[in-house]
Amino acid sequence: MLEARLSRILFAALIAGASPAMAADAKPGSLDVGYTIAFWAIPFGHTDYHAKFTGDSYDAKSHFETSGVVSLFWNSTIDATANGGITAHSIAPALYDSYSQDHNSKKQRVKVTFDKDVPTTFADPPYNMTKYPVSDEQKKGAVDPMSAIATIYAGVKADAKNPCGTGVQVFDGRRRYDVTFSYVKDEPVKLENGVFAGTTHLCQIHYNQIAGYKQKIVKEGKALPALYADFADVPAPGAPNGHYVVAVKLWTTLSWGTVTVTLTDLKAS
Repeated sequence: MLEARLSRILFAALIAGASPAMAADAKPGSLDVGYTIAFWAIPFGHTDYHAKFTGDSYDAKSHFETSGVVSLFWNSTIDATANGGITAHSIAPALYDSYSQDHNSKKQRVKVTFDKDVPTTFADPPYNMTKYPVSDEQKKGAVDPMSAIATIYAGVKADAKNPCGTGVQVFDGRRRYDVTFSYVKDEPVKLENGVFAGTTHLCQIHYNQIAGYKQKIVKEGKALPALYADFADVPAPGAPNGHYVVAVKLWTTLSWGTVTVTLTDLKAS
């Protein structure tokens, strides 16, 4: 479904850390966020993300599921975990494990292991990894989707010039893509649900497919619609860099409506 695939790119796009020298003195930190995904302001899904940062390591998990009327004809759930090492300006994933189930009750597990220079993929049931290949060279330096979110939220690539960060290189077991950010301006945002009110960094999100299975979101050969997000600096004593860079709202406008991802829960320490 178009709306769901876009929301996953928005979130993963939406769709981190303290340096080793600081690890001994660093306090453990955690971030819990929840989002409602809507089309034409009608909710059709929810996702939760939880991450722990302890010294020079991180551990993250997420859950996505459809809801409301959409579930009557398109039901989907996705659970994923990831862990690895982290410093003030880099992240080194160790393991990514995801389980998904679609409306036909078809289950899929994808596990990516980063124990060598080139990540390896395990899929159950297996799928054709040679039809749309991703070369070993293209995989180098890439992180999994969960670790990509940890990178963004922990501010590993963020600085004064790029408050949303510069982006991430991602390999999810099927495809290799880049997600980059262009800072636009600071602007005030007040969510109607009361979860956030304050200044945010408005950034445009750019998705660039490198190799592997194509995202079946728009007609082949056409560019994705413009994606935008408002990010907020959330102070937290246990955050790897002293604060988290949290997506408050993400959206894209299509010719027939707008898909939004809105923050509904936030807990940072």
